[in-house]
Amino acid sequence: MERSTDLRAIDAALSRIGKVANSRRASDRRSARSGVDLPPTAVATLACIYRNGPMRLTAIGERLELEPSRVSREVRRLAAEGFIEQGRDPDDGRALALRVTDKGAEAFERYRAAADELLADALHQWSDADLHRLAASLAKLAATLGPSPS
Repeated sequence: MERSTDLRAIDAALSRIGKVANSRRASDRRSARSGVDLPPTAVATLACIYRNGPMRLTAIGERLELEPSRVSREVRRLAAEGFIEQGRDPDDGRALALRVTDKGAEAFERYRAAADELLADALHQWSDADLHRLAASLAKLAATLGPSPS
């Protein structure tokens, strides 16, 4: 097979995976299984704070490549649910940073576990060796394409 044909096939597969993974149906399934009823952007915001520790609003927006108004809306939603709280930035006591509460950490971990379970269900017929090869190839591709946004 020619390299250009392989590259087109990779691009098509990535597009399809992205569409399926980011679909409303997939989000609804993760929410139903986890019991965490948040829209995808709110989950991404919670994940960003969970993985990176206390963060300023601007840093969240930069990492997720979201407009400040969108980040503010998601932060208000998460704060109203008790998933995050605002406190002093540990690096600059004059500034404010957002941190995940225990309730937020537990919710994110349930959501993440549900996503893992759904993927395991979908790939249940794959051998361990095939999964290992896929994981290694995807990690290499992701590293080649650039840093993770969250």
